[in-house]
Amino acid sequence: MNNGRNRQSMQIGRKPAANLHHATRLAERIGQPLNQFITINYTKTACRPEDASARFRLLLASWFARWLRRHPRNRKACQPTYVWVFEAAGGQTAVHWLVHIPRGLIREFWGMVPQWVKATVGPDIESGTVKHRRIHNVTGLKRYVLKGMDPHFARAWQIRPSPQGMIVGKRSGFSRNLGPAARKGMNYRPQRRQSGQWAAATTV
Repeated sequence: MNNGRNRQSMQIGRKPAANLHHATRLAERIGQPLNQFITINYTKTACRPEDASARFRLLLASWFARWLRRHPRNRKACQPTYVWVFEAAGGQTAVHWLVHIPRGLIREFWGMVPQWVKATVGPDIESGTVKHRRIHNVTGLKRYVLKGMDPHFARAWQIRPSPQGMIVGKRSGFSRNLGPAARKGMNYRPQRRQSGQWAAATTV
């Protein structure tokens, strides 16, 4: 079982997009709002485009998650909490990663990400491979990273769709504590706007 390693996609489907939408809301509910936005441009590394998704998932599981769980200053025992989306527009294969980082660990986290990239794809990475910023408007940012979704559903969600190229492997994902099983365990209910624009599209 390759867990989607060789899957090819040209867009984010309705269900994965809905899962990401609900994940950002659930992060707020559990008190771990997505507060950091990281972009890793794998085109600026020695990683082949077809391996980028698998390499990033290795970074999450073997480096980021271990760092956070074992950090002595993670006093509230925050669990890895994030969503991510790959894009390959304009010949650039990159991942957008929205993640919750405890306040006292943010600057250290910024410094660690390039090291994790090197550990998973090799030491030769160009300047600008990793970019980071704080998240102030998660709703607007969510619409931005979902711009590569199925155009039919994007318009219903007030998202301007834009082709984002072919990705080999998983195109998007989320941490376990933000997934469908976690939502079910918390008796989560989708938020329905009066306009109905998000209601049908985001209920899964």
